Amino acid sequence: MGETLLGISSEYLYIHGKKPKLVEDIHSPHFLVFSRNETIEADRKRLIDAWKKSQDTPLRHIKDVGEIERFRSFWDFGKEIKAFRVFVDRSFLVPEVSDHIFFNLNLYTAEHDIPYHQRVLIDLAVEDKAWILDTEGIKKKLRVLVYDIETTEFEEGRTDLPIDILGFSSFDVSIESEKNLDREEFNFEIKDIPSSWRDCEVIQFVSRNEDEEIDNLLNFCNMVRQHDIISGHNIVGFDNRQIHGRVEKILRERTDSLSKEQIELFKEFLNQYSRKDRSFHFGVGSEIINLYPSTFDTYLGVRKFYPYLDDFGLKSVAPFLGVKIEGRVYLMPSQIRIDDRTLKYNK
Repeated sequence: MGETLLGISSEYLYIHGKKPKLVEDIHSPHFLVFSRNETIEADRKRLIDAWKKSQDTPLRHIKDVGEIERFRSFWDFGKEIKAFRVFVDRSFLVPEVSDHIFFNLNLYTAEHDIPYHQRVLIDLAVEDKAWILDTEGIKKKLRVLVYDIETTEFEEGRTDLPIDILGFSSFDVSIESEKNLDREEFNFEIKDIPSSWRDCEVIQFVSRNEDEEIDNLLNFCNMVRQHDIISGHNIVGFDNRQIHGRVEKILRERTDSLSKEQIELFKEFLNQYSRKDRSFHFGVGSEIINLYPSTFDTYLGVRKFYPYLDDFGLKSVAPFLGVKIEGRVYLMPSQIRIDDRTLKYNK
């Protein structure tokens, strides 16, 4: 492919140095249909006939029916199964169409429950079109945005609170990576990175009224699309959700006072650079927001690599990792204000 894939959502590919690209331009959602090998041709024709006659059934969402192919059995690798692909209009329609075929046409279906972004990544890798974060041995520079927000009106469960303080730091890292499928290896190296976190300037946007907040959020949305990696601690479960929810609320309630360009930037952020999702930990699900091209949440990283820690908050994690800040300020949510102490806490 000659390009480095930074991230993927169910709708967009995020390629280094380029604008988001629609997934449907290079991939179509699909699943497999099979029956007994000796009847597969007749069953495929039966499905096509039903599809052509469908107007009020889920079959109307079918875009195409592929030719019969041979697949290695899922449960017996020494056996081959004849099957064909059924392509549908949108990824979220796959389960509905698959269920209809299974229950109404008595055909077996498979690969209908794979999360679509994983389906795309697998297919692109198999076809050698893209491998996420593969620079093909070339050193590439990535722009990283690390941020944290503060709100003086914290209320459990709300995700549209005013963003009073938004602190961030922007810096570059260089990576070099390459896959070798014959040896089943993926080599990844960070070549250049700031020598110390102290060298990274922290900039803070302060919102004393809603107009200032809108300007600050517009600046943030613009920064997101200029960076390759968006990072922070617990951002997918809190900061990203608050930013996303606040932008949605402003678009609902302040559209009349926004310019066309401001509305377009907010909508672009919501539609192309952020996406609602769910995260599961020991079977317990929680709402999250991913930011694109790529999100790196250090909270999730710590939880994965240091699961034995009693607490994954920055108050505990920073000292554990050797990050010692002289005179560090610790505040409870109820103590957040627009004042020097909170600004120091945010920084």
